[in-house]
Amino acid sequence: MVNGPQEWPLLPQPPAVPVRPVPSPSWQHQQVGLTPEDPLRIAANFSSEHRAGRWAVPPFIVAAPNMSSIRLDFRDAVVQENLIRISVEGVMGSLVMIVPEGWAVDTDRLNKGMGSVRNRIGPLPLPGYPVIIVSGSMGMGSFSARHEWGFERWMRRRRLARTPEILR
Repeated sequence: MVNGPQEWPLLPQPPAVPVRPVPSPSWQHQQVGLTPEDPLRIAANFSSEHRAGRWAVPPFIVAAPNMSSIRLDFRDAVVQENLIRISVEGVMGSLVMIVPEGWAVDTDRLNKGMGSVRNRIGPLPLPGYPVIIVSGSMGMGSFSARHEWGFERWMRRRRLARTPEILR
């Protein structure tokens, strides 16, 4: 007898079942905002938009306040990269950013048009903290970057005291 399966006719053979290839999904679930071609778009048209609490901050964001307001609260946000680029497409609206201590906001590339730009943070972060680069145009709107106010700090502490430890 010769070694090998060619010479063993008594062994049962598996039935010939056609094997279909596993189709690859036509879309890949990828988080928005990881590339400049696919930024996270936060648009507010005749209404307000808020991002607060624990939210994932991608490196590329487009904020478009049109006849409305957008408020981006970065105090509890989860940052993926230390460089965040926000492009503003404002017409007649306001954009308010609340950032934690140590962060930096660079508004040198933001045109105010007939609106106003107020940056109370500054462009230099502490070592290891994120920098937010804001570019674009506010049109007839207003932009403000600031730290949290005393009342906001008090409300945040109160909310965190009621939050279970597992969610902090």
